[in-house]
Amino acid sequence: MCPKENDHLSGRFRKYAAPEPYPEINVLKPNRAYAEILMDDYAGVISEFTAINQYLYHHYFFDIIDNQLADLLEGVAVIEMYHLEILAELIILLGGDPRIRGGESTKGKYWNSSFIGYGKTLCEQLDLDIRAEVEAIKNYEIHIQQIADPHIQAILRRIIKDEEHHIVLFEEQKRRFKCR
Repeated sequence: MCPKENDHLSGRFRKYAAPEPYPEINVLKPNRAYAEILMDDYAGVISEFTAINQYLYHHYFFDIIDNQLADLLEGVAVIEMYHLEILAELIILLGGDPRIRGGESTKGKYWNSSFIGYGKTLCEQLDLDIRAEVEAIKNYEIHIQQIADPHIQAILRRIIKDEEHHIVLFEEQKRRFKCR
């Protein structure tokens, strides 16, 4: 289902991902409870779907201010789209349905735009972007503990590496723009 990593992350977007390869997308066996856990990473309050929309929203404003910063937000959003695709494939392999909804964080309700951290200034938006990555990492770490499938654990650990890389990239921009 999911295209090979090199098909998806070649060219200009590769620098927005950590350099390590992604593990093969696989599961030990179908498990709807694990699929439901991943729904929060997929389209919950703190999720890849929320991150994509937040980063694109910020990208639109940054495009007016600074092309380099706008490119960063677009590039990170593309990597988050790849994560979304990986999670969708895992959810399907686990026997779930990757509709655009969360799990526990939304009580199974569909995603909505109130989950986005909009912000009013460039610095506030970068702070919100960093916070989103930090919270996503925390959630992935909890889910690694809850899911006893080494294939899924390896994939989530690899996604965490990208999220950590995004924090570094956002912090560099905060320094460049002299944000506190």
